Amino acid sequence: MSKVLCSIATRGRYETTLPLVLNAVINQTLLPDKIIVFDDNDDPQDMRKSLIYSYFFQMLEIKKIAWEWQFAGKKGQHHIHQAANTMGFDWVWRVDDDAIPEYNVLENLMLWTKFDNIGAVGGSILTPPNLPNTKASTGLIEDIQDEPNIQWNFIEQIKEVDHLHCSFLYRAGVHDYNTGLSRVAHREETLFTFGLKRKGYRILTVPDVVTWHMKNSTGGIRSETNQEMFVHDEFIFRNYIEHKDKTIVVLNGGMGDHVVFSHVLPDVKNPLVFTCYPEIVEGQPISEAYRLFGDIEQFNVYRKMSQWNWRGTLEDAYRKLYT
Repeated sequence: MSKVLCSIATRGRYETTLPLVLNAVINQTLLPDKIIVFDDNDDPQDMRKSLIYSYFFQMLEIKKIAWEWQFAGKKGQHHIHQAANTMGFDWVWRVDDDAIPEYNVLENLMLWTKFDNIGAVGGSILTPPNLPNTKASTGLIEDIQDEPNIQWNFIEQIKEVDHLHCSFLYRAGVHDYNTGLSRVAHREETLFTFGLKRKGYRILTVPDVVTWHMKNSTGGIRSETNQEMFVHDEFIFRNYIEHKDKTIVVLNGGMGDHVVFSHVLPDVKNPLVFTCYPEIVEGQPISEAYRLFGDIEQFNVYRKMSQWNWRGTLEDAYRKLYT
């Protein structure tokens, strides 16, 4: 059986929607192997002293569900999701702290994990009281500005899409969240799921999976009022979409790394290269990669080798990363 982590990032919702979310997760027909609440509050509190939360903790222990309450770094939920992504679980069910899953959500999402080519799967994310008409929505990344998200109404049939919204189940350790976004992490789940798609995995929206998004007007990213953060993140998102048909290559290493990668470059499909040594591997300067994409750690081949427990050559690691 695959191991599943339920990851809940929370900020500013101790006494509003977070207890509803925890109760819904605890009462799923299929339970996760572990639940971690990542507390990203500006003024974190010890919820073990709260009567209602103590009941939840006791219920988890009675049901033999491992759990943690971790204090996060106040950097935004994309840092939290990346931490969950690399904790060694097969799948991560990310549940927003104002998104309340119906009783069978995890069980019905997990039905799809038996297929090797599934990267992420999600269902309806419904915000009362008005549900937009999504029958014509394509779910394609290029249509994201012109149509409502296909998940914002009841999904009637299985559909392959480019990206998912809000809460979903995904294959862990395959693609990284962009931690170069601001604390509001605008577009973080769109970039992440589209990244899984670009790596050859299918992204599905499926029926009989309903999560009610209470879209709390306070807490979460709505705690931030600095519009420059949203502008910054939208700029990064737009740059990824502009270059969506290219393989982004970032060589932020030494001369030897560039020499090794030069043997791989002929096999990279439609490369867009950023380099420290253009005399070895031609490309744009590394500073431009930072400007366009915000974060280049996801291209750090040595970090990837550590994650993969790599025992092969550096050249083969480059091939795994870029071909």
